[in-house]
Amino acid sequence: MTPAEWGLLFGVIAHSVAVIMALVKLVAWVTEHITTSEQKIKALEYQVNNDVTGRRVVGEMRADLATIKAQVNDMRQDIHHLRKKVDQ
Repeated sequence: MTPAEWGLLFGVIAHSVAVIMALVKLVAWVTEHITTSEQKIKALEYQVNNDVTGRRVVGEMRADLATIKAQVNDMRQDIHHLRKKVDQ
């Protein structure tokens, strides 16, 4: 082989290596961004699930608090009536 052919062969090999390295970097970058996006989506799903669960719990608590308030008012009225009877 002549020196020109060796030079051409070396140039083709070097170019091929550079293309392969660029493709590896591109695949790594795409994989990293996909992973980051998936993590962000999972975090949003977790937040949404917590928000939905929290709203459900608050809704249940409101009903429970209304019941407790009604019971406390009934107890206050009973105590008030008992005090009136004791004072008489």
